[in-house]
Amino acid sequence: MRLSPVSRENPDTKILPVFVFDIGGVVIKWRNSGQIYRYIAQRYRLPIHPLTGALAPEVRRLESGDGDADECVERVLAGFGRRLIAGDSGGLLLAQPFKEKARLRKGVVQIITKLRREGYRVYALSNTCLPHLKVMRENGWPHLFDGFFTSCELGAVKPHRDAYLAVLGAVGAEPSQTVFVDDREENVIGAKLAGIRWPIHYTSIERLKQDIERILEVTTHSE
Repeated sequence: MRLSPVSRENPDTKILPVFVFDIGGVVIKWRNSGQIYRYIAQRYRLPIHPLTGALAPEVRRLESGDGDADECVERVLAGFGRRLIAGDSGGLLLAQPFKEKARLRKGVVQIITKLRREGYRVYALSNTCLPHLKVMRENGWPHLFDGFFTSCELGAVKPHRDAYLAVLGAVGAEPSQTVFVDDREENVIGAKLAGIRWPIHYTSIERLKQDIERILEVTTHSE
């Protein structure tokens, strides 16, 4: 991927694109919470579909920063007549599958590293819960970015416009200068509705490279 380096001599002569990347499904190989539900269902010998129906809304609440992971999982298990196995906790049950299976997508990490090396600011915005955020911090993934933002800390979940605007407000970027990358179409649409100029629907590393090259070519030639 060929990037246009940022001018170090006159940094104020042009407004540079700011990049915001989703984490799960883009930067890491982890698409949804189904793996969590299957893990808990197998461990506690519960039917997967009823468990998913009961646990999914609780996980969504946790992603918005509302509630306690231990209490949420205990409450759901109690609804099926189950109690926590000795040594388990709600947070651990949510985190373990993520810890075991989530892995960095090296090609995307290379893109992020190159963007930052060339002087572009790159941030993360992830819908996630606190147990998963702890795993990300343990792995050092936030250090890949200039700033790392999560729904559970912001109190706003994509695709709600408040999530996007909270990040842009925190980093001093305008929607009109922002590139947003997400693998979920609804989040890409949400970014567009929030005024973000370049929403990218992630489908592959090669397509992402092409999309970014196209955007940088346009912004370079427009200066």
